[in-house]
Amino acid sequence: MKQLIIIIISILCFSFSATAQKTVKGTITDELGEPIPGVNILEKKTSKGTFSDFDGKFSISVSEKATLVFSYLGFKKQEVSVNGRSQITVKMVSDYTQLDEIVVIGYGSVKKDKIATSIATIDGSEISKQVASNPAEALQGKAAGVQVLSSGGSPGASPRIVIRGITTANGSTNPLIVIDGILQPDGTSLNSVNSQDIDSFQILKDAAASAIYGSRASNGVVLITTKRGKVGKTVVGVDLNYGVQYWQKIESADAQEYMRIMNTRRTNDGNAPLFDPSNFQGEGTDWWNEVVQNFAPVLNANVRVSGGAEDLKYSGSVSVFDQQANYSKGFYQRITGRFNVDYKISDKVTLKQDLSPRIEKWENTPNLLFNSMRIDPLTPVFIPQSEREGRNQYSIYGLSQNLVPNPVAQLARQFNENDFFGFFSNTQLDYIILPSLTFRSQLGLNISKQTSQSFNPEYFIGPNRQLEINNLTKTVTNNFDYVLNNTITFDKTFIDKHYLNITGGIVFDSENWDYLRGYSDGIPSNTNMNLWQLDAAEGETIRANANKATDNILSGVFRTIYSYDNKYFFNGSVRVDKSSRFPKNGRTGIFSSVSFAWDIDSEDFFKSETINNLRVKVGAGEVGNQNISRNGQFFSIGSGDFVFGGDRVVANFLSQFGNPNLKWETVRDKNFGISMGLFNNEITIEAEYYEKTSEDLLFSVETPNYTGIPGTVAQNVGSFQSKGFDLTLGYNKTWNDFKLGANFTLSTNQSKAIELAPGNEVILGQRRPRLGNRFVKITELGETVGLFQGYQTAGIFQNQTELNSHTSEDGTIIQPNAQVGDLIFVDQNGDGVLNDDDLTTIGNPFPDFYGGLNLNMSYKNFDFSMQWYGTFGNDVFNINTEYILAGTQNLNVLAGLENLVWSPTNTDAQYPRLTELDRNGNYQNPSDIFIEDGSYLRLRNIQLGYNFKLKGVNRMRLYLAGQNLLTFTKYSGFDPEVSSGGIINGLGVDASSNPVAKTFLLGLNLTL
Repeated sequence: MKQLIIIIISILCFSFSATAQKTVKGTITDELGEPIPGVNILEKKTSKGTFSDFDGKFSISVSEKATLVFSYLGFKKQEVSVNGRSQITVKMVSDYTQLDEIVVIGYGSVKKDKIATSIATIDGSEISKQVASNPAEALQGKAAGVQVLSSGGSPGASPRIVIRGITTANGSTNPLIVIDGILQPDGTSLNSVNSQDIDSFQILKDAAASAIYGSRASNGVVLITTKRGKVGKTVVGVDLNYGVQYWQKIESADAQEYMRIMNTRRTNDGNAPLFDPSNFQGEGTDWWNEVVQNFAPVLNANVRVSGGAEDLKYSGSVSVFDQQANYSKGFYQRITGRFNVDYKISDKVTLKQDLSPRIEKWENTPNLLFNSMRIDPLTPVFIPQSEREGRNQYSIYGLSQNLVPNPVAQLARQFNENDFFGFFSNTQLDYIILPSLTFRSQLGLNISKQTSQSFNPEYFIGPNRQLEINNLTKTVTNNFDYVLNNTITFDKTFIDKHYLNITGGIVFDSENWDYLRGYSDGIPSNTNMNLWQLDAAEGETIRANANKATDNILSGVFRTIYSYDNKYFFNGSVRVDKSSRFPKNGRTGIFSSVSFAWDIDSEDFFKSETINNLRVKVGAGEVGNQNISRNGQFFSIGSGDFVFGGDRVVANFLSQFGNPNLKWETVRDKNFGISMGLFNNEITIEAEYYEKTSEDLLFSVETPNYTGIPGTVAQNVGSFQSKGFDLTLGYNKTWNDFKLGANFTLSTNQSKAIELAPGNEVILGQRRPRLGNRFVKITELGETVGLFQGYQTAGIFQNQTELNSHTSEDGTIIQPNAQVGDLIFVDQNGDGVLNDDDLTTIGNPFPDFYGGLNLNMSYKNFDFSMQWYGTFGNDVFNINTEYILAGTQNLNVLAGLENLVWSPTNTDAQYPRLTELDRNGNYQNPSDIFIEDGSYLRLRNIQLGYNFKLKGVNRMRLYLAGQNLLTFTKYSGFDPEVSSGGIINGLGVDASSNPVAKTFLLGLNLTL
């Protein structure tokens, strides 16, 4: 009887459970009846959920009395009761207000339509299309007013981000990086962030937006929001791609052409030929092929898991990135993890915890293109086997005739590796005091350790190419940084028309850094890496040095956002900073901003069937710059050896003049903008004009001679001004199965020096010893910063008559050493003497305008995207011209040079004659012969994907992609995107850095 009762109860329980659970199937469409894939379907008050497939169909097991919640970006959320049904058809209704997304603005977030400042938003899906170690590369051309300047094609290279021009002279133009509300240390590289983890970029472009970050915001602010878990079933995503990188070769002269060129240089000067071509057979050494690997692999893999319920949401990802150089040495490898949990402790308290460890390892990529182009092709890679006896493996390489280092030997001797461990933690507690009042506390920790080791083996290739004793250098750098944010936010709408958001808080930011460096020589082995340790050294030289520093900033922040009737908007902020980098009397800086916006289309008088949205805005604000030397405020004592009466005396002296009156650089900013949407927002237009003026620039000014103190002293003098225009055009349209999205950005900028240090009307940079030890960069009062300077040329002397007529007013020959075929230099002041007084502006590295075009298209299961970027009107100073077009010091030259230089049979040539002595200084003076048009248009990314329908798989997409495949330019060098040093003194100077590579990729996106 007991067993029977148990069986009956079991049957009843089974029947109940069978009736309690029901499989519901259905189809989801839009208002036109088109299926919507990827809709999130969730059983209300549970974590049970699914997604619609490519045909908008779904299937889910729920209770008979369940309520299903359907949500999808751009559509209103719907709740549908099952009521015992097994088939449900859902029609989603567009929600245009939802498209006014929530925007992160610093210490909070609000709807985008409440913002009256200049903020550019880039979705994370756009960033993840670009395969690179640094997600900043994908920003190029996507936000007006934002320049992303390449640092070359070496693995792990970090591009520079420049927001709306240059306003400082101290070399740093890096914006402040903020990740999930936590300020990152100065100089943070975005290599630390995996592109697949990014939900969105917000770029604060004007001071009205960035003043909330005060002293660290003078170069703009980049806010990164990472992906978090969402309510629903567990979703597993896999992203994998593999590709190869390729460099386009520039051909150098082979052995036969090289000998002809060298002989012609000598015979043009009346000397005997240097080479007898009959003594050398063949084309010689092709150094490019010996040094460069045609295809270098790049791998990127990412696995992500996310999901959760109302009370607990989670997300975790692990990624691997591996990029090899186009040499046998050089690589960048990275493993990153990002794990976060959102735990709703109660209705009022939520705890969020983010953990992000990363491991990086890289070998410094050499830059051998310069030497590969210059070394003569007559030199063999290796010496004969018969000459190798008694030499180690680093000493068997050929010695070039023109003393250029053998690049293959350089490659073999390079041993430079770096290991990095970083850990980022972000703990956030939100407490809802009242429905409209929230307290938030955040603690961000950033811990890192980098170890760098460089070994130089002993070798002998020739008297001028040797190292008698090997050496080892090891450096360990530790950073411990933390940020504590405590803010309180009031957010409420009154009487339906008055919206008010007020945020106030206290912020403390501390950056702590220390390093230890050791050096020793006489390592026991050149080949056994286990013995490459400082303790193993047997040499006599041992050096060690160390240092540490701490920078603290204590800040108070306040911001208010007000709108009336969704027509009139006001934003205002104030931040007070106290920084330890400044003397006590100058530590406090106050930075404020105010902005207004007016939605004209919301007015009753505005009636238009074409214009849907029309907004004008105006803003002004100020931000600061604290990027100065920590020692600028202090007087320093130095020591030196002196001889008095034959005795050695060690004396101390004042070596640096400190300035106890230093204070902030301040940047004042004005912004004017208009935005509109046309034809149901199918077309969007946004245009802005801005002016930024920096005051109290931190300059290093030379001390007067009467002080007897060498060097410079930091002072607040000078002013820069940056102004320009940003334009963004968008187009989005759907025709049945075909969707098209286009975004076009165009920007202009001019940065001028409107005040410099007392007694200095120019700032000079890039001294070139090979060009008469002259500077090729100049910043003059009232002119654009960082222009190129040199001699202006007026063509090439074609005959003796032109030589004789190139005189001063009194008949003095201006270029007495010139011959027919040489350059004509312009005597700017007409004094008949060619000297530094005749140097003038010969080029501008900054473009007249720059911009990008981004296209996204889809048709049924196919999708296609393209990203173009270009700069127009900028110049490049091609230093390589001195060598590859002149053959100076018997260096190798460009292939086909005979057709490019002047000769009696080629009088229309652009470049002067071949000459060994070059008495006219054709290539020994900086001139516009070095200047080339650096304008270019580049296909940064192109991608074609196909979405497969597989049972049990929510999404599977295969794609082919290419990066940097096409570049349209007149520039003759490897890459028109060049920089050699800082922005002011380095932009546009080409010293044959490693170029951006063409990359071919195959990828997979999988969602389970």
